[in-house]
Amino acid sequence: MKSAIKKVFWFYTILFLILIGYLVKLCLFDSNGFVANSFNPRLTQGLPDVKRGAILDINGKAIAQDEANPDGSYTRKYDETGNYAHVVGYTVKGKAGIESKYNFRLQTVSNELLQRIGHVFLGKEIQGNNVVLTIDDRLQQVAAEALGHEKGSIVAIEPSTGKILAMVSYPTFDSNTVSENWAELNSDDENSPLLNRATQGLYPPGSTFKIITAASALEVSTKYMDFNFKCTGDAKFGDSILHCYDGKAHGKVDMTSAFAKSCNGYFATVAEEIGNDQLIKTATDFGFNTDLNFPLEYKKASFALKSNSDVKELAATAIGQGKTLTSPLFMAMVTSAIANNGSIMQPYIVDHIETPSGGVRNRTLPTKLLQACDSSTAHKIADMMCEVVRSGTATNASFSVSCKAQVVDKDKVVSDSAITSGAIDIKQGKYSGKITVAAKTGTAENASGDDHAWFVAFAPAEDPQIAVAVILENAGHGSHAIPDAKKVMKTYIENLEK
Repeated sequence: MKSAIKKVFWFYTILFLILIGYLVKLCLFDSNGFVANSFNPRLTQGLPDVKRGAILDINGKAIAQDEANPDGSYTRKYDETGNYAHVVGYTVKGKAGIESKYNFRLQTVSNELLQRIGHVFLGKEIQGNNVVLTIDDRLQQVAAEALGHEKGSIVAIEPSTGKILAMVSYPTFDSNTVSENWAELNSDDENSPLLNRATQGLYPPGSTFKIITAASALEVSTKYMDFNFKCTGDAKFGDSILHCYDGKAHGKVDMTSAFAKSCNGYFATVAEEIGNDQLIKTATDFGFNTDLNFPLEYKKASFALKSNSDVKELAATAIGQGKTLTSPLFMAMVTSAIANNGSIMQPYIVDHIETPSGGVRNRTLPTKLLQACDSSTAHKIADMMCEVVRSGTATNASFSVSCKAQVVDKDKVVSDSAITSGAIDIKQGKYSGKITVAAKTGTAENASGDDHAWFVAFAPAEDPQIAVAVILENAGHGSHAIPDAKKVMKTYIENLEK
């Protein structure tokens, strides 16, 4: 009898402990998923007496905010001058973007008791928390203007932290009119305006993948820096003939000159030398097929090469064609790895949560995601990327900046003596003169139309502050994407303070 009672006791004790463990997991690890779940009625219902928190840029400009109606309700308004639709999302027909992922924070009321007392006795609004993005509106607008009405995307990242500085995608939509245009937005298969090409668009990386092929070889041995190849314009791999761009013969090249000239035959031959497994390892180290844990909807970079894949597929993969697919966000991360001594930082787009009283909560701290390659390998590739700009396929990527001191308060009439004496606060750019750019062009083959143009870069090369990835659909050679990246990098560097 006692034995049976003990068994029952332990049975229910174990069940109780399992229940407690599940509740702990639910509260600590799964809560955000339930909060943002599309079946959660609070996503659409909201809290009628709460003014939803604003979404702000890093400098406090409101990108999305509630405006009061005469009946006491609120209407969500969006600033679309910087092409934010794919980032902030919308709050009708369900929710998307930051509006969805941070819905709980935006509706959460800090110091709720005090706010409700103020509401009852003083008529004050009950305010949800604000979400502060890492994006600088000034840079976002430059990126949006640079992209214009070209199908594609621009992503800019701070390499040392993973902070998203700008993210634009086109075609886009107006978050203010989603409800009215819902049917049209969902039926436009040709333009796919709801698709965030920055995170969800997958394209062959073209020759930008040669960053990874080069890294893979150098991780095996630095001897590959001196590996020589005679390019005749085409090379045979299995039953396939691989051509260099426009069939151009590059002659005798080593890794640096082949990288600068983007010689397909060279990198396919190097890949054949190091083998499938080594290239697979390096691609994995750089984050292919890896979950990024990014707050916006995204698709993982896809790498399909197998150990038993034939040499034809290996050759195509080594030059960024074949079945390999990447997003602009991912290629910005790859570029950041080279700029950041081989380390890929976790990308993030929310800096912190701000309470109505100005308090800071849940500030995002930079964290390392992956070690893509050894620092010495990263430095060698960075040097080769500089050579691309000096003598290769991106000679028009270099630029100069002029960072003159500016008076902080532009509304004041300021005398030279006041500035000289220090009576007036001024700011000055960190860099001035010619900026060294490290870059790589890429042309992605497109079976259904003209090729896509890729361009990735970081600057200044000796002290990387910004990494940029640009994809322009159907634009042809990667050099066509250079002007867009230049505008973004130049603007950012010119506005860096000492």
